[in-house]
Amino acid sequence: MQSKSSVPLLSVEDLRIAVGQRGHQKEAVRGISFDLGSGQTFGIVGESGSGKTLTVLAISRLLPSAAQVTSGKVYFKGEDLIRASSTRLAEIRGRQISVVFQDSLTSLNPVMRIGTQVREPLLLHRLADRQDANAAAEEELRRLGIPDPSRAMTGYPHEFSGGMRQRAMIAGALIASPELIIADEPTTALDATVQAQIIDIWSTLNSELGVALILVSHDLGVVSEVCDTVAVMYAGQIVETGPTRLLLSNAKHPYTEALLESMPSATTIGTYRLKAIPGEPPMLGALPSGCPFHSRCRYRQEFCVSREPRLEQVGDRKVACWVAQERGELPAATAKVADAPRTPHSASAITSGALFKERPTKELLILDKVTCHHLMPNRWPFLPPARVHALDDVSLTVQKGEVLGVAGESGCGKSTLARCVLRLTDIDEGRIVFRGEEISSLGGEALRHVRRHMQPVLQDPYGSLNPRARVTEIVEEPLLAHGIEQKQRQDRVAEVLDLVGLGIRFGRHLPHQLSGGQRQRVGIARAIALNPELIVADEPISALDVSIQAQILNLFRDLQRQLNLSLIFISHDLRIVRYLSSNIAIMFLGQIVEYGSGEDICEAPLHPYTVALLSSVPVMEERAGRQRIVLSGEPPSPISPPSGCRFRTRCPYAAAICAEIAPELQQMPSGRRVACHFPGVSGTPNGGERGPRLAAN
Repeated sequence: MQSKSSVPLLSVEDLRIAVGQRGHQKEAVRGISFDLGSGQTFGIVGESGSGKTLTVLAISRLLPSAAQVTSGKVYFKGEDLIRASSTRLAEIRGRQISVVFQDSLTSLNPVMRIGTQVREPLLLHRLADRQDANAAAEEELRRLGIPDPSRAMTGYPHEFSGGMRQRAMIAGALIASPELIIADEPTTALDATVQAQIIDIWSTLNSELGVALILVSHDLGVVSEVCDTVAVMYAGQIVETGPTRLLLSNAKHPYTEALLESMPSATTIGTYRLKAIPGEPPMLGALPSGCPFHSRCRYRQEFCVSREPRLEQVGDRKVACWVAQERGELPAATAKVADAPRTPHSASAITSGALFKERPTKELLILDKVTCHHLMPNRWPFLPPARVHALDDVSLTVQKGEVLGVAGESGCGKSTLARCVLRLTDIDEGRIVFRGEEISSLGGEALRHVRRHMQPVLQDPYGSLNPRARVTEIVEEPLLAHGIEQKQRQDRVAEVLDLVGLGIRFGRHLPHQLSGGQRQRVGIARAIALNPELIVADEPISALDVSIQAQILNLFRDLQRQLNLSLIFISHDLRIVRYLSSNIAIMFLGQIVEYGSGEDICEAPLHPYTVALLSSVPVMEERAGRQRIVLSGEPPSPISPPSGCRFRTRCPYAAAICAEIAPELQQMPSGRRVACHFPGVSGTPNGGERGPRLAAN
């Protein structure tokens, strides 16, 4: 990277970091070097354990106590931060260098109000008095799309969703106008629309104010839209680095190529399997001889096993790969692998139907005008509790063997919908019909019997597993709860562990001994142990690396085909929803605004909100006419939703009728349903022709 001035703003030279106790240290970062100029953006990508976070934490001297820099230099504006005093670091942090951490829940102080934490850099560095700092903090929260920022200022972190907490952290990092921002997975918990806002803010800071950015992310789409230059890390080293667009359009390292192939796009259909990277990254202190990636590489040669390549110039970038250095590029990519034909799963005492009645052939699940409101106590005494409109008149159907994707922003009611379907939350109005039986008011043993036919897969693969139970005990738990005999339990545990690609050899492991992907496979094994008819997966891959996401998505497709499962797949990532789902429901503020086939919705959306969601999905390839739509205005609060159409306060096509009459979910000639007075007026997300402005009914 060439700096805009003679001296780079930041220069990292041969940085090496070791972790562990003295005498038992293992090198986690091995010789990282790069330069960053004012106004430049630098992305770092790679799997968990590759050393990304340790590298960026070392820049601001925020390494955990178990890690230490063993050699190397980090120069910021010509000053070596590795050897700077604590007093000098306190002057730089927050004022000249700001850090946005990945885990917002543990990074924010749980006993301090959000406003106090956002304004802290201004008061700490004496850049404003308390009144001006409060006003600046509230404006920063408003700019990042937090509903009712004045109320948010007085809230605590536990009262916010994950996405809202992350936005509050970003607000605190931006408020003092630093020269360098280090962002470690800052958009992992954010919706596509909020990502678009953050990308727009960073672009403004970068182009107008000259703020430099180091972005650590596993989302190559976000990196491609934000960063000028990108470095791909594997096993503690940079294996490929160069201009972002060139590198992502024509990878020259096998690892970079594998990462790109494992990502679906917003237009990807589920005809082809994603190319998941085989195996696992090497463990610290147990690196293989030669190239660290050779055991997972499709192009490896004999010399790759014995000699480790160095980062050398290959054309327009630097690459650490013997094959690329010898040939100048990688061999032609292999053809896509089509989905295997559906095959019936081997019968057992459970799958053969001995424990279940014959499955119905009509609609498996029907939600009819389901309404669910939560009561939220007010801050002031003697006032009635606030009512959160989590779901309002939601109707949908899940057919036997169907995959229904549910997408929308945080707070739109996706998780509440999942809890209502599983009867973990009671509904206020409407009906839920499962297997031809209304379950809205069931309880006791009758509800327990129904729940064996529907199972959840939760978002956090670590928090949802008992940390003291072994894998076999975790998978066996639902079988034990429903009175399955011991011999059948043992056979079924071995069967489902084999189905999810783990095998009984992992049965003695505890959750902390598994990787994130392996823990999620255990959660899926537990969900299918009772051979349910419906799986409700709530953000099951959002916390996983791109390569692990591909493995889990392929697993979901395989299980859905082999077991003929019905699946409700909830995600804020429309690329994932499009790849996996046959039908998609788009939710906004507790209501379904568009519902239909995945192909129709993603190729020709009719609701302006769907158009905005699709345009906000980060893409790695340039598309002619593509224009990102950044939603303006403040997101409405679910406590006091606007009259008429709930999206009208952010819709660029809103008319007077939108404020007066709430649009119903009406059937369109194409068979899809949309809740909009002017469906199709916003055209396609790729800049296509606008549809007709239909008259309101």
